[in-house]
Amino acid sequence: MGGGRGSGSRNKRRQVSDEERAAAVEDYRESVGRLQHTAYRNLRQTIAYATIFVAVVATWMLFIGQATPTSFPWYAVSILSGAFGLAAYFVREPRPRLYMLAAAVVLAVAGVTGMFLTN
Repeated sequence: MGGGRGSGSRNKRRQVSDEERAAAVEDYRESVGRLQHTAYRNLRQTIAYATIFVAVVATWMLFIGQATPTSFPWYAVSILSGAFGLAAYFVREPRPRLYMLAAAVVLAVAGVTGMFLTN
């Protein structure tokens, strides 16, 4: 009866040399690094797109006459957030680009919140 899957299978593991193990670990690290880089790039693009969208909506609302004197500064702040989001595409250094995106998010949140509170 003892010929099942569990009998002796632990002793039959394939032996891996140190070079193969090191190559497998290096391949794994490269794959994780590429995945992290791609995920970060996608996040940056999404944040930039969102702030640009907020700016486009704010600009459209200005053109159709939705802005009042009390809400106009918030529309301007929202448009400025889109400018920061767009400028992040032209900055190549990672640290300044991060600061630009952070400023764009803060301005977009402040602008949208101000628009809703004043209307």
